[in-house]
Amino acid sequence: MTPDALARTPSLDLVGVGFGPSNLSLCALFASLRSKAGWVDKRIGFMERRAAFAWHPDMLLDGARMQVAFLKDLVTPTDPTSPYSFLNYLCERGRLEDFLNLGTFHPTRREYHDYFSWAAAKLSDYVMYQRPVTGLSPIVEPDGTVNRVVVRFGADREGSSILTVASNVVLALGGKPALPRGAEHIDLTDAAFHSDSFLEKIKNYSERGRDVPYQFLVIGAGQSAAEIFQYLGREFPRADVTMAFSPFALMPANNSVQANEIFNPENVDLFYELPKSGKRQVLESLHHTNYAAVDEDVIREISEMLYHERLCNQERLRLLRFTRLLDCQQVNDKVTASLQDVHTGTVCTGEYDGVVFATGYDFAHVEQLLGDLEPYLCRTAEGTLVVKRDYAIETDDLLRAKIFLQGATEESHGLTSTLLSVLSHRNYEILRSAMGAERKCSQRPNQIYAVGGA
Repeated sequence: MTPDALARTPSLDLVGVGFGPSNLSLCALFASLRSKAGWVDKRIGFMERRAAFAWHPDMLLDGARMQVAFLKDLVTPTDPTSPYSFLNYLCERGRLEDFLNLGTFHPTRREYHDYFSWAAAKLSDYVMYQRPVTGLSPIVEPDGTVNRVVVRFGADREGSSILTVASNVVLALGGKPALPRGAEHIDLTDAAFHSDSFLEKIKNYSERGRDVPYQFLVIGAGQSAAEIFQYLGREFPRADVTMAFSPFALMPANNSVQANEIFNPENVDLFYELPKSGKRQVLESLHHTNYAAVDEDVIREISEMLYHERLCNQERLRLLRFTRLLDCQQVNDKVTASLQDVHTGTVCTGEYDGVVFATGYDFAHVEQLLGDLEPYLCRTAEGTLVVKRDYAIETDDLLRAKIFLQGATEESHGLTSTLLSVLSHRNYEILRSAMGAERKCSQRPNQIYAVGGA
């Protein structure tokens, strides 16, 4: 950029890329702590590719509940008096007493989505929608240092990129739907699709008739797969629904008190300081707190569905254990899937009206925005980015603008990387670092709240 063009480009102290729950939490904390923390002269903004706020809208199944306690919302663990808390949302909606009477810590996913949307509406002055960010570029000073970066997003009427300049960038792009082995080559369609678009795609079947004897196949062993299996079995009473997974059985989520301590903020410190072998051991031992795990209530409900089928001498619902997808092809409006027994090697091939991949998300695509900054980035021997404790990418001394990651840090920070459990703690760390405050290690929630003069 020329000096004149740079002088005309809007400049912010922090730009957030993406406006899902992670950066929504960051924005809410900034707005509620701005005066107390001494950030009144700081300017931040967010770019979101969607036309409006949305959080997995196609998995808002009736009755599906959150797996995180409502008090671990956008702000409460670090700022209990914030106007953007879930409790304040309930007050404004006129449902506080009714919710308390339910005696639950786990609201429905639909209600939590409404809470997020409510907070996003209150913070709308901070975000620009329909602004997909296409890349970051360094602004090199005469001495070779980079104190700010150019953020390119969208395009004007002439097709040129729109620009802003930032001293700090927080990348919270969310995950891209991941496909299992055997389906990497398939084009997602109305008949073969990821759970991320489930409600949108399943409308096609509902419109053709709920009493049609469809053949459905669900691939996956986690919460989403289980909820979709329930939904299909309930909403399409004549459908044949198969759920295929490689373990012996659906595994219950490990939500014991001690296991959940891994999500305490001080244990992010603990994980971060472990050697690589220790990190791997912790991730493996606590795998079922987050991956391929299902709430016990859902497992019980599925078992009752299957028992009722046997009672009625029906076999339209089935779980296929020890099974993996070998191949998947779409022919006309049907999908042919080959399933293999992981122990015997036996292969069976079937034709389905719909195949749903409930197989999680991939976060590696964050690298696509970092190409122009590559000369400054530090990487491990395996080629992965080195991420500091404050969630900033490690760089050489020349790049002084900070690039923070949300959602792509499991190898360095543990299972909390993609979870809502530590949203406010993570974002408070990022804000303090971006705004120039020193970090205090192993902070307990009541210590973090003491932000006066930060």
